[in-house]
Amino acid sequence: MSPKATGVPAQAAFHPPSPALADRCQVHLERLLTQAPSIRFACISTADGRLFVSDGAGGDAQRFAAMASSMLALSESFAKEALRSQCTHSTIVTRHGVIVTVRIPGNRRSYLLTLGADATDMMALVLRRALDASEQLATILDSPA
Repeated sequence: MSPKATGVPAQAAFHPPSPALADRCQVHLERLLTQAPSIRFACISTADGRLFVSDGAGGDAQRFAAMASSMLALSESFAKEALRSQCTHSTIVTRHGVIVTVRIPGNRRSYLLTLGADATDMMALVLRRALDASEQLATILDSPA
């Protein structure tokens, strides 16, 4: 019996990247935090909520990774149900700043980038930084170790 076609593309199996790729991603996050002082933390996690690398996270980075995964999954489901559309990012706005989570594009599509910025920066700039950084990180993650 053949599997039923659902029209939904299958995601590639998760294969942990090499330590060298993790180091390159870590350097990228460190550079991002240095160039944009308003960004208080940056976190790369897997789509299922496991921490990959982070920088600047004053709290529990593993918890941030799990919450970011859940928030983006909920946003993606809501966008699909409410507007029959694909979610591009998730944004949380607080009195003290903004948190943006985006899916890192590329071959793997199993990684997320979350940036947390203080209130000294505009939400649009934080979003732009997250989208640009996710493109750059996709290049790193898709490259051979």
